[in-house]
Amino acid sequence: MADEKAEIYTNREISWLQFNERVLEEAERVSTPTFERLRFLSIYMNNLDEFYRVRVGRLNDQLILDNESYDTQTKTNVTVQFRTVLRKTKRLIPRFDLAYDKLNQELANYGISQIQETEKLSDKDENFLKNIFKYKVAPQMMPFIVEKNHPLPFFENEKQVLGVTLKTKKGNTRFGFLPIPEDVDKIVRIPSNPKRFMLIEDLIFRYANRIFHKFIVEGKMVFSVVRNADIDESDGLYDYDPDFSETMSKIVEVRNFRAPVMVKFRGNSAPKMLNYLARNFALRKTQFFKYSTPLEFDYLDELENLFTKKMHKKAFYPPVKPANTKSLDESKDIIDQLLEKDVLMSYPFESFSPMVRLLEQASKDERVSHLSMTLYRVSKHSKIVAALIAASKKGKDVTVIIELRARFDEENNIDLSEKLNKAGINVIYGLPGYKVHSKLLLIELKDYRSVCLIGTGNFNETTARFYTDVALMTSDNKITADVKNVFTHIEIGSFVQQSRALLVSPLLMKPKLIELMDEEIEAAKKHLPARIILKMNSLTEKEMMNKLVEASKAGVKVDLIVRGICCLIPGVKGETENIRVRSIVGRYLEHSRIFAFGDGQRERKYYISSADLMTRNLTGRVEAASPIYDEEGKKKLQLILDLCLQDNVNARIQNAKGKYVPVRVGKRTKLVDSQARLNELAHAETVGKWIKKIVNQK
Repeated sequence: MADEKAEIYTNREISWLQFNERVLEEAERVSTPTFERLRFLSIYMNNLDEFYRVRVGRLNDQLILDNESYDTQTKTNVTVQFRTVLRKTKRLIPRFDLAYDKLNQELANYGISQIQETEKLSDKDENFLKNIFKYKVAPQMMPFIVEKNHPLPFFENEKQVLGVTLKTKKGNTRFGFLPIPEDVDKIVRIPSNPKRFMLIEDLIFRYANRIFHKFIVEGKMVFSVVRNADIDESDGLYDYDPDFSETMSKIVEVRNFRAPVMVKFRGNSAPKMLNYLARNFALRKTQFFKYSTPLEFDYLDELENLFTKKMHKKAFYPPVKPANTKSLDESKDIIDQLLEKDVLMSYPFESFSPMVRLLEQASKDERVSHLSMTLYRVSKHSKIVAALIAASKKGKDVTVIIELRARFDEENNIDLSEKLNKAGINVIYGLPGYKVHSKLLLIELKDYRSVCLIGTGNFNETTARFYTDVALMTSDNKITADVKNVFTHIEIGSFVQQSRALLVSPLLMKPKLIELMDEEIEAAKKHLPARIILKMNSLTEKEMMNKLVEASKAGVKVDLIVRGICCLIPGVKGETENIRVRSIVGRYLEHSRIFAFGDGQRERKYYISSADLMTRNLTGRVEAASPIYDEEGKKKLQLILDLCLQDNVNARIQNAKGKYVPVRVGKRTKLVDSQARLNELAHAETVGKWIKKIVNQK
């Protein structure tokens, strides 16, 4: 095992902040279209809010219960972690504000501009805004003044509120609050120039004095409270009862009332208001973050409407239509084709429709006796769900394992489970204490043959347009038997203990991955070429990292393509000098998990997986990784990995100090945008052309 030295590991929370900083860099990159940079600011802010709700919420709880607990990676105690996270968050705010300011200036190139809350306007425009406030906004507002008999009201998570510091005629201080209404337009456009707009919160800020006209307004600020959402099995709320969906409803309700962990605000300093909120929320001043930007970016959908089609060409990414999967003919029976060959699909470069068509055909096919599927997150108007319901109505046995504990999708999944139940579908809520995160579909035929689909991402038509994922459709007997085994064990409430092909957590995946790494270590010790390439979202599992360090010391060349958290530092002499780490953040969210073992001179083994190399995935969830046997599928995966390793546009390299830096590009270096290249290759005329490009890429 590796010697556990702090300098080869980094703290999980700090690594996550580094990832979000890479998202911010996309908003700062001038080559990215203007509106897409605004989207990256929105993604950054949403990411940060969720990070504080979950991870910082957990740190906050640990700080209260046991401030001597520490991070197993770096041995850093929770107090230091907490303070470091707050400090590093604050350091990024000026960059965030500056990026937003520059983008607002760029909007002027399109004739679009934002009216500031204190900006001087013409009498006509001023009267228009006053009337909007008076007749459309103010009637929906519920002002509140804190007094002896009226304590501070409860503010929902991330709901924007205008806080006003008031002075009475007697000189006493009062605090007034105006929650920003949600059922109003997010932006207000003025008639004199429809491309000029004011944010709804700025409009309320501008005219709040009219609500509190009996007082002297001393200060105003817009703020939102981010609350702890870290509820898990340890809270005792996941105990299984006859109605688990009711239990989950209670959990969602409890989450909305949990303690604040952060307050975001904008406006003048309003020190009295800040002191008052800090006391009542039991927060440190360091947990208050001041921005000069909007606190929420949900106005972007309305802002997009201000751009003409002509302006779209410059301000937005060019539209992309997913290519058809060349090895599959959707006009013919897909089940028949899968009984003859495997098909590996790559989203969003290739269309998601074959999977939908497969389900739709299966729902009508008289040969089909049973359908089983796992659902974690589905789109709002899911054709997949519609096909499952249609199959049930046709008299087929349909089983759906739906994970009610998919964080922040609990309410959607509760509604979905009720809908499926009403359609006569056998709905299973997974396993006590273990989330079912695997992406599996099994279609069983009456003649005992089967086809299945195993994916790295959710069965979701919407995210399939923005997330890079891969999915295998196959009738291979070993794989389909293992998939059936997974469903059988979940139905009876137990874990898969043996398999022929699949790596299934929580019992089988981790030992098998270690075995595959050991094979490369042994090859290196025999002076044979040895290689490990792992593409994933996050790497945090200590035993996995220790094994990678061991591989590095043995001489195995290790490439880690990790979009988000990576707790292993590469390039440290004598420890990780044979490990390279890169992160790709670009137009699409890198989401596929691809594992490759073996040098090109030896047979390389490929797996696709629903699991990242994190403790929760390997030991706390039901996950599945599938081998790829089909040669065409192997070549396709290798092309994806090769392009990711060559990317010098969206990639950042982690150095031996744990810092992420852009890939160095010389004047004559050819730029490689892996996502753009994969999209281009997917639209090649034939699969052969897709595959032949491998030689050129190398």
